[in-house]
Amino acid sequence: GSTFDLHWMIRCGVHINLISDLTRIADECIEIKPAVLLAVPRVWNKFYDRVNAQFASATGLKKVFVNKAQKASAKRIAKAGVQCDAVAPTKFFDKLWDKLVWSKVRARFGGNIRFCMSGAAALSPDVAAFIQQVGFSCYEGYGLTETSPLVSANGWSGPGTSKLNTVGRVANGVTVTIDTDAWDDPARPDEGEIIVTGPNVMMGYWNNEEATKEVIIEPGTFRTGDLGKLTDGYLSITGRVKSQFKLENGKYVSPSSLEETVKLNPLIEQCVLDGRNMLNTYLVAHPNMSALRAALKKAGIAASDDDAAVCADPKVREFLLNDLKKNNMVAPDWKGYEVARTLILDSEEWTTDNEMLTPSMKVKLRNLLAKHDDEIQAIA
Repeated sequence: GSTFDLHWMIRCGVHINLISDLTRIADECIEIKPAVLLAVPRVWNKFYDRVNAQFASATGLKKVFVNKAQKASAKRIAKAGVQCDAVAPTKFFDKLWDKLVWSKVRARFGGNIRFCMSGAAALSPDVAAFIQQVGFSCYEGYGLTETSPLVSANGWSGPGTSKLNTVGRVANGVTVTIDTDAWDDPARPDEGEIIVTGPNVMMGYWNNEEATKEVIIEPGTFRTGDLGKLTDGYLSITGRVKSQFKLENGKYVSPSSLEETVKLNPLIEQCVLDGRNMLNTYLVAHPNMSALRAALKKAGIAASDDDAAVCADPKVREFLLNDLKKNNMVAPDWKGYEVARTLILDSEEWTTDNEMLTPSMKVKLRNLLAKHDDEIQAIA
């Protein structure tokens, strides 16, 4: 990531700012007034949740303005027929609703953003579409340290060429092929492991010939370990080869994209979907405790003052699982056999300090499942 985030920007004379704390991103953006904002999906998910929560609580004229702004922007974007790219208002009332609603949302990020980029994990199409409604161009990209890093991205090939739910077209000079032998699901025969070929591919891992042989097929060709598919030249990431699992009924589950839909629920901060060699899937999640307590109070469910006790309460788990089934684990994103039948709640946030996350903020699945092994083994 340093190739783009650091070296390329310095070469181009870009002034780089690092946000000190994700909880202060709005305050610091107002001070910095960034032209480009690079963030992971978790940041965009929180933005989506907070703005929509404020819209939902609006009353009177504010509610009218919000409804008008949402309808006007949706109509304008649909008419333009573009995805990911911001579409500026041109008509009088469209400009009015934009000024009254969307401009105030943009102002929270300094009011100077030209475009945004999201990476490190899949961005929900709902969140991406909402960012476009706000008036930001938001592009997803894909790359790895081993590929220097860019493989593909939306936005680079010009206006009107980006597609939601993809990481864009493959970069110039790079070739991507899909090894379908790495994915055995007959329901999705076009998916497989992403193989990257190009001058951007590393020579190998330093002093680790064995690891190099596992991923370098031949000089310049690299096995990414990621699952994906190519459709009309656009690359989509669908999961990780190692994270896919098979249920007892023989059905394959690729959890990555499914987990992202769960994270859109304002009551969920972090989650993992698993169920390998089991009859049904289950979900392990770290909830947003303040939001969960508020939801429980509204539902008339008593909650302990102790976070661990709340997370262990069967009534709380049932309440939250039902909420997820109703609002997040739904078709067409979820198939029936993928829907979790059991929810395990973890009151402790997953961080690098407690060995639940890697330095790149990915969940250490083995550590997490070991922590909750007793509860997992108890699943019927």
